[in-house]
Amino acid sequence: MLKERIVECLKKNEVIHEEFQIGVSFGHFLVNREDLKAVPFGGENGIESLLEYLTRGDWEGLYEGDALIGAYKDNATVLVQAGGQIELQIAKTGSLKVIDKTYLDFLQSLGSELEARNQLLLSIGYQPVSSVDEIETVPMAKAQLLAEALKDDKAALQALKGAAKTVVTLDYAHSDDLEKKYRVAHILAPIFAALLDNIPVVDGVEYNKFTAGVAMNEEMKTALAKVENIMSGHSFKYAQYANIVANAPAIAVEEGEAIAATDKTNEEAYDDVTMSDDQVAGVLDMMMPEIKLTANGMELHCVDALPYPLNMAYVAMVKGLLYNADNLNALHEFANGLSKELQDNLRSSIIADGMDAKFNEGTVREVAKDLYFMSTPPLPENEQHYTQPLDAIIFKNICPKNVTKRQMAAMQNK
Repeated sequence: MLKERIVECLKKNEVIHEEFQIGVSFGHFLVNREDLKAVPFGGENGIESLLEYLTRGDWEGLYEGDALIGAYKDNATVLVQAGGQIELQIAKTGSLKVIDKTYLDFLQSLGSELEARNQLLLSIGYQPVSSVDEIETVPMAKAQLLAEALKDDKAALQALKGAAKTVVTLDYAHSDDLEKKYRVAHILAPIFAALLDNIPVVDGVEYNKFTAGVAMNEEMKTALAKVENIMSGHSFKYAQYANIVANAPAIAVEEGEAIAATDKTNEEAYDDVTMSDDQVAGVLDMMMPEIKLTANGMELHCVDALPYPLNMAYVAMVKGLLYNADNLNALHEFANGLSKELQDNLRSSIIADGMDAKFNEGTVREVAKDLYFMSTPPLPENEQHYTQPLDAIIFKNICPKNVTKRQMAAMQNK
């Protein structure tokens, strides 16, 4: 029954090509300006009180029990994640300008309050100073159960509590379109991660390799993060993803009004349950792969949290590549033509060498350059400028994490 309900949920996401929209989630860390340490959830100047500040205006609060865990207004939702990450989720829209304005309005709404608190809202891929052991898990049932279940899976716990992402949510027209986009995204994910690498420090220690987020994903043990055989000759449509979810651990199961821990798989936990749409969405949302199917579409979780306007450049690049039929078909053919050896070694090569990793006869940087030139022309004329910040990264060999490292050093030396 669970598998059938998941397939139904994924099928409901289908949208005709002409009506494709794009959604985003921009991750942030709330830190103290003086030492860049993580701000706790509770307390006078904690995360919850910052959300309460929003609700004094025209934002409506979101609660779990007595805890204020988020706020929403119009097309935007602020939601706290397991380690206190503050995500701004912007609803799907056909316009990058709407995303741009919504994000800048959000930043502006908090500017004076953050100044008064002597705090910063940082858009980087990992907590700048505090380690996972020092970060409390927010008072949300699923987050606490997940953190407890992953306590012996260091990389998964780091991803859950210490990392922040720039997430793009995509539409698809049907199961074949989903399969094509998923296969292309699977190959592009480590390339995007290398291009926009923004983790200079992990658990307070300088990270001297590249793409720490990719490394964490590779090191995770939990089945929640594993989606295999994407580039094989086998089908990868709704039913195949539903099977993966059904066999994943059901760490936090909804039982009436309560959420309980379990050692069952999702299929075992929900075998005899008549599931609501919200329960199906909750099961999908507990998964942790880089490319994740949810009740809202296909989510790309492969890129670190990024500062403005680099975050908008990434969103624009994804839109130009995966929403243009010619680009999508060309990239699908390209991905299918890659050798198995290259596919197997691509992620480890990028962790070791970043943009200079070998790729076919060239490097990842040369592939990123091609993607940059492919992505801009299909965008509407009034959106093409959004990809411009990628120019310096690709052609001037600038790595976002090095810029972030210098900025952090300057803050700490004040």
